[in-house]
Amino acid sequence: MLTSIRQIGNSRGLLIPAAFLASCQIEDQVDMQLQDGQIVIKPVRRKLRDAWFVEALAPSKAFVAQEKEEAQSWSDAPLADDSEWVW
Repeated sequence: MLTSIRQIGNSRGLLIPAAFLASCQIEDQVDMQLQDGQIVIKPVRRKLRDAWFVEALAPSKAFVAQEKEEAQSWSDAPLADDSEWVW
């Protein structure tokens, strides 16, 4: 198939037909390499549910700081005075 290379900003681009993308199972990302003067484009195959729990396993620094601050505020809180309560 003969196709044209188009100007896209300071780079150049190539439109790949949808049928080609579908048959190669290319979705959002590709691995592009230069091998022996040829451009080789391969689909990126990610594992299902890859990186779903990254945030849960490694909470952000802001979240950890907030948790420490909250724990400190609870430890500084006065204990309840139950002298007014009638049992």
